[in-house]
Amino acid sequence: MKKYYINDLQERYNLKTRQSVYDRLKAIGTQVEKEGNKSYVTETVLGKLDQLQEHLNLGGSIKTFTPTVKITVHSKIDNENFESPIDSVNSALDKANSSPDSVNSALDKGNFSLDSNIQSVQLNLFDSLIGRVEEVVERMIPINPISHWEKLDLAVERGYILSTKEVQTLLGTKPNGTTWTRGAFIFTRTGKIGNQAGWMISRL
Repeated sequence: MKKYYINDLQERYNLKTRQSVYDRLKAIGTQVEKEGNKSYVTETVLGKLDQLQEHLNLGGSIKTFTPTVKITVHSKIDNENFESPIDSVNSALDKANSSPDSVNSALDKGNFSLDSNIQSVQLNLFDSLIGRVEEVVERMIPINPISHWEKLDLAVERGYILSTKEVQTLLGTKPNGTTWTRGAFIFTRTGKIGNQAGWMISRL
């Protein structure tokens, strides 16, 4: 496991003080590990710090940063209440009389149980497969870290007026006052959209 000490992080992110490093660690909800008198972080934490640095480079702030969380879903077929088709046939035969009609009836019941159980397993497998496929597709689609700025550029070009909620969805924070600046954009309060304030966007 590779270790990254505080002075390594200062150099990596061009920070002048150790406190600046601790402020960033606090923003991502992480604390340092200890090795004697030295403090360090792991590669997992470094990845989150890199995300924060990218967010700041794009005009964001520490308060508006939200780390990207990767979630892996594990699925399985619950066999607790699954009755084996063979067990079903054997049970039916045990209860049946020795006459041909009784045996045929037992076999018919066993076949029906077999078909039903197979269909149930197929449906469970299909649902599980669909979930996995969707998960893989989401991972394959690259995340564009500047998509929100591109959308704001489009709003400027087309003269869109966005609601407070739409601005918050794009930037992760609510605009306030009559004039509000974020990154390279100025938001000017203009009338209302429904029950929310409207914001006209222009570039600095």
